[in-house]
Amino acid sequence: MNCLSAMFKYLLYILNLVFVAGGILCIVVGSIMLSNMGDFTAFEGAVNTQTIPITIIVIGCVTFIVAFFGCCGTIRENACCTRIYAICMFILFALQLTLSIWIFVQNDKFLNKMGEVVDTAWNENDAAKGAPMDALQLAFKCCGRSSYADYTVVPASCCGYKDTSRTCESTIYTEREGCREKFVDFWASNTDLIRWSSLIIALCELGIFLLACCLASAMTKK
Repeated sequence: MNCLSAMFKYLLYILNLVFVAGGILCIVVGSIMLSNMGDFTAFEGAVNTQTIPITIIVIGCVTFIVAFFGCCGTIRENACCTRIYAICMFILFALQLTLSIWIFVQNDKFLNKMGEVVDTAWNENDAAKGAPMDALQLAFKCCGRSSYADYTVVPASCCGYKDTSRTCESTIYTEREGCREKFVDFWASNTDLIRWSSLIIALCELGIFLLACCLASAMTKK
């Protein structure tokens, strides 16, 4: 293997280590998010809220497996593993690019869907279904679907109190936005970050795919 191929090898190995760490981090973060969403599991819109952490866990697992093949292939100079890694990386690139394009095209529909999650939580807001509005109000520091005026008696969660027996002071809840607006604004403010970062990651994966192909070809010739 010549000097250029050796440089590609170690560069790809370093990138793979970063991918392994990133995969583990995604799995941990997704698991933590999922474990903290117990209050949402009882109502009908739960599938919408759980999709995000589950997707993060799946991405983390796939990233870890693909990076593992990359590490094995490059450090052992195994052309077969490196080819498998290159193919997997191309598939990830295609999926990531599709996700980025989908977010660009479907942004408005996605935000409407997030608003519907709050509507569903409001309509099914009772103790038997886990009081999903309490979870939203505690997490996003909001009150009511549109505002505190939606309530006859303002719940303690509107003031950030987990103890439902506490009285929520008007000086706190009157300053808080409605949960629908707050929840949609949260996703709207992060949409640009998600779609542009997805596009950048996709381009990086394309570059790694080409690098892996070159390295696999050099290994085969060797």
